[in-house]
Formats: sequence, structure tokens, C-alpha cells
Amino acid sequence: MRETLRTRMGWLHAWTGFVGGLVMVCVFVTGSLSVFDTEITRWMQPEVRVAPGTPLTPAALDVAARMIHEGETHGIPAFLALPSPRSPTLKVLHYDGREFTGPQLDPQTGVIIPARQTAGGEFFFRFHYTLCMQGPAGILAVDIPAIGLLVAIGSGLVIHIRALLPDIVLLRLSATRLRAWLDAHLLTGVLFLPFMVMITYTGVLVHVDRLLPAIPVTSLWSQGRPVSRSTAIRPPHVAPSPVFQPLPPLAPLLAAARAPLGGREAGFILFSPDHLSIFASDASGPFLTRDHADFHLPDGALLATAATSGSIARSVQLLHGLHYARFAATGLRWLYLVSGLCATAVIASGLVLFGMKRRRDRGHTVAFRIGEGLTMTTLVGLPASLCALLWASRLLPATLPGRDGTEITVFFTVWGLCALHALTCAVTGRGLRAWRTQLAMSAVLAGGLLPLDGLTAPAALHAAPAIHAAVDGMGLGAASLALYVLSHLRDRAA
Repeated sequence: MRETLRTRMGWLHAWTGFVGGLVMVCVFVTGSLSVFDTEITRWMQPEVRVAPGTPLTPAALDVAARMIHEGETHGIPAFLALPSPRSPTLKVLHYDGREFTGPQLDPQTGVIIPARQTAGGEFFFRFHYTLCMQGPAGILAVDIPAIGLLVAIGSGLVIHIRALLPDIVLLRLSATRLRAWLDAHLLTGVLFLPFMVMITYTGVLVHVDRLLPAIPVTSLWSQGRPVSRSTAIRPPHVAPSPVFQPLPPLAPLLAAARAPLGGREAGFILFSPDHLSIFASDASGPFLTRDHADFHLPDGALLATAATSGSIARSVQLLHGLHYARFAATGLRWLYLVSGLCATAVIASGLVLFGMKRRRDRGHTVAFRIGEGLTMTTLVGLPASLCALLWASRLLPATLPGRDGTEITVFFTVWGLCALHALTCAVTGRGLRAWRTQLAMSAVLAGGLLPLDGLTAPAALHAAPAIHAAVDGMGLGAASLALYVLSHLRDRAA
């Protein structure tokens, strides 16, 4: 009976791990990088040279307020993102139907910074949870494989729990290739199992109302939140031409909001025709809240404070906060990044093992070769395409209209060409050659980020040396890994 259970769990682990793993590698890679999405955006916009910690002045706030009021009178609603230690600029943002975009202002003078339009690190974040698909379909395309990953983790524990400790202690990396890959898969899986379960479970929880619409998760966010007058002063659904009240000086309102927000820093400001809401920063703590203070316009009188209470709502906010990690300091962000990449290695090694175990019996079939091509597209083509996106952010003309969309087009074009090359070579029996070719291309693109950075934006290296060193260093690390795998494949071919 036990062997029958382990056999069935083995089948479940293999197929849910392979089918879901193809998607989850993409999700984990981009999700790990999106922990530093703001820093990646600064790398992709070398014109932004505002030093961290630059104080925000009332004059800059007044300039932003005038821009927002002028835009609202022309039917362009916007909100104000305040400076933070990670993003020191003042941003006037509006939603263009795909992402939030708008000018960046110097926090001292309010002068618009002529930064190039770019997809930025926001693309990594958006791809992470929707695969850049519109509407609920994108979220479901990520959440369903995530549930499959949890199933694969559970079935993997059932399979290996009996011999888990001996396999980890022996760690036969010098044994046969299959045994070495399996031991590496088990070791990394055990070490990063808590992180994988936590990040996958909380990621599914973020959008669980899409999977189970009967669960009012969105109401849990506001459970225990007192009904404030702000709910009664929203603009009507049918409003031909709402009259937007003039905005008072924002600096005194930010100071007045600190007490209602419990001493937390403000993160952004939303504007309505007759009131504005100052929201607590997401970096204020591990609880990802939407607590805010509402002020009447145009006199700036405090209307009400909306704050979350209740154990259920706070628990949900904590799980959201743990997933997004917006509260994390730099060291903890690096821990999230390394853990995410190691979790990616667990899934990637599982994909490789899936093919290795079936190559002898099914290596000649078209289905197996298509699976090998998809694996190659995911493990090698995706990193190469992400590097191509970074190259495009520097090489495309800075004044090109629709520049951010062109960067995304470059990403998907390169990824599509990698997929076409991988599938063509795999189906025609030249899979090993395709692995070598794409690994070499990935090494060139990743390793070339350092000279690209130095040649295209030498002044930005002095403005934010840590950010540029981190991005360029990650590129060198990825290139080294690609060359290491490439050398082993060449030895195998020889």
C-alpha cells in the first residue's frame, strides 16, 4: 500500500512539477528581481541622479499640487507618490490603462527630471503576477500553477520523506549525473522549503478571491475599519463635469497626517474633487495596510481617519506584507532575492530531472522533444530575454515615442525567437546544440551589462554606485553560471 501511494505521488509530483514548473520558473525569476524593482528602474533611467535622503521641500509639493490640479481640470486624474529612501523623487502618476506613468520631480525644486520613458522594474513585477496578460486571465494563469507547485511540494515530501536524511547527508554530487542532480534538487528543496511554501501560499492568497469568488477577501482588508465621512463624499457615478476644489499647501497636511497615521510616514496621496487622502507608506511595517487620513478641500480640515483593526484583517495584511516585502530593509531584500533564486533552482533542477529520467525511453518521441524545447525556452531563453530588455532600455533612443512599449516588444521578440530556435532544434534532434547556443548568447547579454552601463551612462555610476554595482554584478553572476553550464555541456559532447 505504501509503495502504491509513493508511486502515485511520484506521478503526481512529476507532472504537476513539470507543467506548473514551466510557469513557476518565470514567476519566481521575475518575482525575485521585482524585490528590487525600484532599483532596477533607476538603473534603466540613468538621468535620475537625485541622491537618497534628499529632503522634500514645500515648494516642490506646491509644484506637484499645481500639476495635479491642472490635470484634473482637463479630465486626467493623478496621484502623488512621495519620496522614499529607495525612490528619492516626487512622482505625479496616472494610470494609462496598463501601468502608472508620469513625470518625476526633483524633491527640492519641483523641476521635472527629463528621464527616459521605460518599462522599468514595474515590468518585472507585472510579469510576475500576470505574465503580462490583461484581466483576470493573467492572474489565474499564475495562481493555478502556483497551487500545482504546492501540490508538487506535498507529493515530493511523501516520496522522499523516508530516505530524505540519508540523501542529504550523503550528497552524492560526484556520482552519476542523474543521482547528482537528484541530490542537488533535494538539498536545495529542503533548505528553501519554508520560503517556497510561504511565498507561494501568500502569493495565492493575494488573489484568492479570483479563484474562489465566494470568499470576500477584499472585505477582510477593511474589517474593523470605521466608516468615515470619506465614504460619503465620493463623486457620484454620473458626473458630467465635477468641480475640483483648489488644493491647499500639502506640506502642512503631511505633517498633520502623522498623528492620525500613528507616526508612520506617508507614501502617496489620492485626490478627489472635494477631498484628498494621505496614505501610510507600504514601508512602514510588515502589515500591508491602506490606512489613510482624509482632508477636506479647499480648507484642508481633517475629516476622518480610516485605520484597520481586527485579528482577521491584520492577519491577512501580514501575509500580504510578507509576500510583497515592501517593508524590508536592504539586507532582508537580498535574502528574499537569494531565496527566490534558490527556489527557482529547485524548480529548474526538477525540470531537468524530468527530462533526464525519460530521455532513454522517450527521447525519440516528438512529445519529449517539445518538452525539452519548452524547458530550454524557460531556463535559458527567459534570462536572455530579460537581459535584452535591459539592453533595450539603454540602446533605444531616449526620446522614442512609446519607448516603454518598445522595450517590452524587444523582450517578447527575443523570447519568441529563443522559443522558436529551441523547439526547432529539439524536434529535429539537435537539442544539445541549441542548449549550447542559447547559453552562449545568455552569457554575452548578461556579461555585457557592465560595459554597456559604463559606456552609456558613466555619470550615473557616481550618482548611485550601489545600484549599478548590484545590477552589473548580477549580470556577471548570471554570465558565469551560463559559462559554467556551457563548459559541462561541451565536455559531455566531447
